[in-house]
Amino acid sequence: MNTVCQPELEKHGSGLTAFIALAAGMAIANNYALQPALPDVARTLHIPLASTGWIAGCLQIGYMLGIVLLVPLGDRLSASRLVVWQFGLLAVALFWAAVSPTFLSLLLACVWVGAMATNAVHLQTIAFRIAEPQQRGRMVGTVAAGISAGILLSRFVGGSLAQASSWRMMLTGFGLCALIFTALSLRLLPDQRERSSQGYAALLTSLPTLLRKHALLREGALVGACWFFVFSMLWVTLMLQVSTAPLHLNTTQAGLLGFAGGAGLLATRPAGRLADRFGARPLILSGLFLVMAGVAMLGLWPQSLPLTIAGIVLFDVGCFAAQVANQTRLMAIDAEARSRIYSVYMFIYYAAGAAGSIMGPLVLSRWGWTGVTVLCLVLTMGGAAWTVRMHRHSELLQKQG
Repeated sequence: MNTVCQPELEKHGSGLTAFIALAAGMAIANNYALQPALPDVARTLHIPLASTGWIAGCLQIGYMLGIVLLVPLGDRLSASRLVVWQFGLLAVALFWAAVSPTFLSLLLACVWVGAMATNAVHLQTIAFRIAEPQQRGRMVGTVAAGISAGILLSRFVGGSLAQASSWRMMLTGFGLCALIFTALSLRLLPDQRERSSQGYAALLTSLPTLLRKHALLREGALVGACWFFVFSMLWVTLMLQVSTAPLHLNTTQAGLLGFAGGAGLLATRPAGRLADRFGARPLILSGLFLVMAGVAMLGLWPQSLPLTIAGIVLFDVGCFAAQVANQTRLMAIDAEARSRIYSVYMFIYYAAGAAGSIMGPLVLSRWGWTGVTVLCLVLTMGGAAWTVRMHRHSELLQKQG
């Protein structure tokens, strides 16, 4: 594993940045690859379709646990070494999921997969640390683009492989990819040693203190929770909704809808530059307005495939633009506690996502697609209202100061 050296980073920076973005995308992809195949999983394991929300929910619960238990170690240990170990254990978890004989076994494997997929967080903090201060928004945007691409391609690749063979073979293929990235990470990532002298227990017990200490962290966590609940609920239920009337899409076709989210991928790097230039709150608010427009379109015209695609585009652009701006401002709060601050934020973020994934199929089965989209609109409006309130409060404090 390489040692961080600024001249080397300047010489190989673009290649290293590209690998970090690619690896982060590979890590996060495992949380979404199974979504298009959820109806197939339900048939194979003989479970109700409404119960498949627990699969997506357990992936995000595992991610939450990894955020709390693994990400804080990035302030004490080499984040690069953590990435190597987690890619190896991710491969093991994916192989376990692929051979799971029961629903319970699959859920436990999904928790493990989700926990190891927190590699994406370690990789984002590595990228932030090696960037010059004036380039950090752009760097976060670049890695976010890799994560967006991972989410986007995971649904298509996962759906296509599951359609061509089976969801079990698809998970086996993802496990082999994780093994490849274990070796590549060991060879390419810089070996960063962090300065915190706190023990592991002290790192964990400091997390609630950080939330109390930093008002910006509380704001970012609340607003991020609003849109990620919406993001998770909408994508899980969308995969179920389009497989029934009026669209009747098969697994591969449902996975192809993920490409409509490619606009979110295109928005991430410009969003990073805009956050560097104009600040986070205006960009977050703009993103939330796009989310509202996309959700409204999905709710009003579910029978139209072109309008469904247009709604997904608006929805994904808004979510990813807001996420880049939010991450950039939160990682700048305290350099010595950056991994722990990110851990607190992402724990709350993925707790909301897990709740959205679990509740989505239940809301869909009881209140239909209209109930899902109305709930998503209400939560997004709440996040936008809070952002406006905090922006006005900040402006008032600046005038008084």
